[in-house]
Amino acid sequence: MQYLFEDIQHSVSDWFISMSTLPEQRALSGLRNDILQQLKPLKPYQQNYVEQITVSTDSVKRFYATYCEKDDINPNFSGTKRAQLCHTIMQSSLMRKPQ
Repeated sequence: MQYLFEDIQHSVSDWFISMSTLPEQRALSGLRNDILQQLKPLKPYQQNYVEQITVSTDSVKRFYATYCEKDDINPNFSGTKRAQLCHTIMQSSLMRKPQ
């Protein structure tokens, strides 16, 4: 019986974690789709890089701080494509400060 309750507890915990991260995952997915649509055509390595950037809100913010605000050289995006990418990220709901 104890194992049954333990399994139920883990399932419910996993469900609560999934529900709590759902809005962030939806926002990340929307941003990823916006980037892929606005910057196409992208090479496969660039598509993979966009996937890496949009894996979490923290990674999006790190990318933005490093390559958009500090203007570091990015080996995957440069020039107009990088400017578009930075603009798309800046417009994202993920970059809005919580109120």
